[in-house]
Amino acid sequence: MRLKDRLRLQISSATQKWLNTRIPPRGGRRFDRNRVEQAAAGAAVLVNRHGRITAGPFSRGVFRVGLESAYGEESWIGHRPWAVDPARQDADGWDFTIEDGAALEFTSLLTEGLEARIRLSVAEGTLSTWIGSELFIAEALPPQTTRRWLLVNQRLPRAGAVRVFGLGENTPPMDKAGRKVVMWNTDNSDYQIGDNPLYKSLPVALFQYAGGPAFGLVFESPAYARFGFSAGGKGMRYAVRDTELNYFILLGPTLPEVMAQLASLTGTPAPLPKWALGYQQSRWSYAPSGRVREIAAGFRNRDLPCDVLHLDIAYMDRYKCFTWGPGFEDHQDLVRELHGRGFKVVTILDPGIKVEPGYHAYDTGVRRGAFVTGKKGENLSRRVWPGPCHFPDFLDPAVREWWGELVKEFVESSGVDGIWCDMNEPSTFDLRRTLPPGARHRAAGAVTLPHERVHNAYGLLMSKATHDGLSKSTCLPYVITRATYLGGQKYAATWTGDNAATWEHLRASIPMLLNLGLSGQPVTGPDIGGFRGTPSPELYERWILQGALYPYCRTHTCQDTGDQEPWSFGPRVEAAARRAVKLRYRLIPYLYSLLFEAFRTGQPVMRPIFYEAPSAGTLRPEYYETEFLLGPYLLAAPLTDPAPARTCHLPPGKWYSWWSRRERAGGQDYETDPAEDTDLPLFIRENAVVPLYPEPPSFIPDQSLDGLEIVITVADRAEGLVVEYFDREALLAFPVRATAGKGYIEVEAGLTREGAVPQAYRPPETLRLLINRRVSRLELFSPHAAHSLAPDPANSAWTRVTVTGPSFPLRGRLTCD
Repeated sequence: MRLKDRLRLQISSATQKWLNTRIPPRGGRRFDRNRVEQAAAGAAVLVNRHGRITAGPFSRGVFRVGLESAYGEESWIGHRPWAVDPARQDADGWDFTIEDGAALEFTSLLTEGLEARIRLSVAEGTLSTWIGSELFIAEALPPQTTRRWLLVNQRLPRAGAVRVFGLGENTPPMDKAGRKVVMWNTDNSDYQIGDNPLYKSLPVALFQYAGGPAFGLVFESPAYARFGFSAGGKGMRYAVRDTELNYFILLGPTLPEVMAQLASLTGTPAPLPKWALGYQQSRWSYAPSGRVREIAAGFRNRDLPCDVLHLDIAYMDRYKCFTWGPGFEDHQDLVRELHGRGFKVVTILDPGIKVEPGYHAYDTGVRRGAFVTGKKGENLSRRVWPGPCHFPDFLDPAVREWWGELVKEFVESSGVDGIWCDMNEPSTFDLRRTLPPGARHRAAGAVTLPHERVHNAYGLLMSKATHDGLSKSTCLPYVITRATYLGGQKYAATWTGDNAATWEHLRASIPMLLNLGLSGQPVTGPDIGGFRGTPSPELYERWILQGALYPYCRTHTCQDTGDQEPWSFGPRVEAAARRAVKLRYRLIPYLYSLLFEAFRTGQPVMRPIFYEAPSAGTLRPEYYETEFLLGPYLLAAPLTDPAPARTCHLPPGKWYSWWSRRERAGGQDYETDPAEDTDLPLFIRENAVVPLYPEPPSFIPDQSLDGLEIVITVADRAEGLVVEYFDREALLAFPVRATAGKGYIEVEAGLTREGAVPQAYRPPETLRLLINRRVSRLELFSPHAAHSLAPDPANSAWTRVTVTGPSFPLRGRLTCD
C-alpha cells in the first residue's frame, strides 16, 4: 500500500475512533435502598428512587437480570428484533425462596447433581452466585445509573486463576484479563494487533477457572458499551450508553454447557448448504466476466478443489446494489457456465442505496419510507461507494420485507447462489465513518429510536433481511456478513474483515476465530493471505495450510495487490495449497456433521484445546492461541512461523498422528516431526468417529457420493452422528457406534431419516472403515453384497474394512489380533 494511502487510512481510523468512542463515567447513582414490588418464582422486581431491577430464571442454567433507569426516555424493551426472544423464557426446574424479606434466592440443579444458587440482596441490590455448596464464584455489586449510562460491576471471589474469553471479534491476546474491550461495530480498515473496536459486537464474557467451573455473562444492548477487566480477571466493569439493559448469567458449570446455554438464549446457526464449507476464492475485484472465467478455469485445470467464486463491488453498475454493470452484460450466461463447472457464485451487497431517481431500489425505497431519517424526518444521506446514499432502516420489519423482496428478485433473475453483506456496520465515507448518533430508526409504529442506541444491531438486521429474502427461493440460504451482533449466527456466517498480509495477522487468526466461536458465532474465518498487502509465498503457504481447516475458508485480497490465487506463488506453494484444500474436501462430511451439531446444540465448530479439559497445560496461551480443536475429535497444531516443526500440547487421553497413525500420549507437550506430522500437524483423539470422503471431489455435489469412509479410533466405546443432509425440517444421518471387547470390536451404523430429504441424498453404496486395530476377521449381521479387509498403507497396525452395498444399516463384529 502506498504511504499516502496508509496515512489516509490511519488518520481516518483515528478520527472515527475519536468521534465514536465514549469514556464511561466512573460511577453513578446506585440501585440500592430497594423495596420489593414483586416476589415470585418467575421473577422478582425491586424498585428504588433511581430505577428498578428485575431478576429471575430465563431457562435451565440461565438467569436474567433486567435494569431500567428512572432517567430513560424512549423504551426499546418491547421492540427488539435481535438477540434474545423473551417468549423463550421458562422457569421450569428453578426453586424460589424468600429469606426474612432481606434476600430472594433462586436455585436450580445443573449437571452431575451440582446446584446453582443465586441470591439477590433486597436492600443493597447485590447478586451473588454459587455453584455447588462451596463455590462462591461471582458477585454483582449494586447496579449504577447516570442520565445516559448503566454500569454493572462484578467481582470473582473464588480463589484460583481465572481467564476471560469470548467478547466477540478482537485481536490477541485471547484472554481479556487486564484489557478494555469496546462494543461498537466499526469499519476499522487498518486494524492492528491490539486494536478494538472492530466489525462485530458480541457482548459475551466467559470466565474459565483452571479445572473448572466455567460460567458466562451476556449483555443484551446494541448501544455503545465498554468492558474493563482487572489484571487477574477477577474484576469486571461493564458500562453501556443506555438506560435499559438485560443481562444473563450462564451457569455452566463446564464450557460445553455454557455454550449450550448461550445457544438456548440467542439461537443456533442457520443450516447452510454443504457447498458453503468448500474452498472459496475472492478479490476486490474479479472483473470483467472474462477474468472470472479465467479464475474458474485455473482451479479446474490445476486440480484445485473450489466451490465458490465471489464478485466484489466491480460487478455493479456504478456500485449500485441489485445491478450489473459494464463487463458483466453476460452475467446470466456467466453464472450458468460457472454452475456447469461446479461453481457457486456469491455477490456482494452494501446497505447504501444511491440517491438517483429512476433507480429501482431508490424509487421503491422512497415510496415505502424505507430509509433511516434525520431528526427532522428527512431521508438521511451519507456518501459511500455510489456517492450520496440513503440507508435502509432494517429495524423496521416492513423495510426488512422490502429488502428481502429486492434480494429475491435479484438472485432469481441472475441465478447467483448467495449474498455477501459488506459495509454494514454501517460504514460511510464522512469523518465519523458511520451514521450520526441522532439519526432515527422506526422500531414499530410511531416508536422511534436514535441510531446510537441500536447501532450494533444494524449489520445483524441486514443479515436477517437478506437471509429472509433468500429463504423465499431456497430452504438453505447462504449469507456472509462483515458486521453482526448477538444472535447473528441465526442468519449469516462471518469473516474477520480487512486483515493484513503479515505474520502477526496469520497468528492472530486462531485466537480471533476461537473467541468468535465462544461468543456464539461458529462459522467464521479470516481472509486467507490477508486483505491488505501481498503476502510472501512462504506466508501464503502457511496461511492456506491452516486456513484449510477453518470453519469458513476463503482467500480474499484488496485491489492494487498482487494476485492471490493459490497458484500465484509458484509450484511449491501451489502443491501445498492443493494438499491442504484436498484434505479439507476429504473432511467435508466431518465438518458438515459439526455444522449440524452447532445447529442442534450451539457447540462451536472450532474449539480451544481447553474446551473439555481446562487443565494447567491446555490453559497456557502459547498453546491455546496457536492450536485448535475441530469438533471433539481433531486437533490442529499449525506451523505459524517459518520453522519446520513446533512444540504443541495434546490434551489428556490418547491421540494419533493423522498422517502416520502413530499413537501419542496426551496431557503433555509434544515436538512435531516434519517427516511424520508433515507441514500440517493434525491429530485424532481416541474414541473418535470421523467421516470422510474417500477421495476429495473437485467441488461438493448437490447429491450424495457413492462412497463414505469413517475413521474409528476405538479404545472402549466410540460414538458419533454422521450427517449426510439437513435443513430446518429434514435430516439424513448415520449414527455410528463401536464398542471394544476382549479381542473384538462390535460396530453398528444405523440410518436416520426425518422429514422431506431431497431425493438426491441417499446412503452411500460403499462404506470403508479405518480402524486403529489389526483386524483378522469381519462377521456381518446385516445383509451386504461383499466385504474385504486390508492393512492401512500408512500404518499396518490399522485396518481398512470395506463393505459394499447397500452399506446402511450395518451391524458386525471385528475380530482383532
